[in-house]
Amino acid sequence: MIEKDGLLFIGDPHLEARIPGFRKDDYPQVAVAKFAWCLKYARTNNLQPILLGDLFHLPQDNPNWLLARIIETISDFYGAGLPAIHGNHDVRENTRKPNDSVSILFAGGHLRLLSEDAPWIGTIDGRRVVVGGTVWGERLPKEFLGVSRPPENGQLFADESEDADLVAWITHHDILIPGYEEAGRIRPKRIPGIDLIVNGHVHRRLEPVRKDGTNWITAGNITRRARSDASRAHIPAVVCVVPPTNTRVVKDDAIEAFEFESQAGVAWSMRWVRVPHEPFDDVFHPEVIGDASEEETADGSAFIADLRELTQRKTDSGAGLITYLEQNVSQFDAEVADEIMRLAAEVTHSTQ
Repeated sequence: MIEKDGLLFIGDPHLEARIPGFRKDDYPQVAVAKFAWCLKYARTNNLQPILLGDLFHLPQDNPNWLLARIIETISDFYGAGLPAIHGNHDVRENTRKPNDSVSILFAGGHLRLLSEDAPWIGTIDGRRVVVGGTVWGERLPKEFLGVSRPPENGQLFADESEDADLVAWITHHDILIPGYEEAGRIRPKRIPGIDLIVNGHVHRRLEPVRKDGTNWITAGNITRRARSDASRAHIPAVVCVVPPTNTRVVKDDAIEAFEFESQAGVAWSMRWVRVPHEPFDDVFHPEVIGDASEEETADGSAFIADLRELTQRKTDSGAGLITYLEQNVSQFDAEVADEIMRLAAEVTHSTQ
């Protein structure tokens, strides 16, 4: 039985080899370093790290150096079999295929897939804990009755989750909760046998939702990819779950706390722990505002000037260029606007 001092849930690293739109730092190296920090923090504080999906931003065609860095990071700071599920960015289709990069990590034993039939089972401060999972594209269980061990030497073992003090579940879904009404589809409710649902997928930290003994948690992601007001306000963090009596672990690092009681009547404390990161303005290019008057744009001079400025802020994905063009090509004839967008898509390999 694995003995830990707590659980550490890591949300959406979105590792990739390119620099996403508007980032002006070395995003690939920074993102891997954040993932490494999470695993090192878990090891230092004897926490069980668990990955909530979207380890990758692109499902396939990731370069070998990136796969090697991820494998080395897991090996250096955790070992083998990091508990995880896959998210929508990890797979090209709704199910995981052999050609998806994350499949290499599962096949090589670097990641261990959590499911209803294969949960993580251990103890925290002597309390029995079970953590299951549901990958992107699959339905959450209606209830969790536990996992039975197969017979051994003619003896049928009791339910592995019998008398569990905490049953947690990791997901990567569109959960309909305050702050995510625009895309939420799954309405939180009580799920018998599950005390805590920790969801990835949503890239911001939202208020926990209590539903008759099942607590729905939105972890938020550890990397900021988009330049937006929500991203500016977001504090990259991981979710830590410990007994409330544990005052040593993450006491000084917590930015927010949530107390809850499992369906077995056992008290737990959940805390968001800040992941080191740079100020927003040091990470993202400032926005180019296309606010020139009609007189200035009559000959396209302001448009050209803005494009010239964008070239000084170019990113591998060309996101800034595409966004600017979408907002400004309407000033030209439809035929010209269509040709501009076609050329931009060709240059940036966009799928528009």
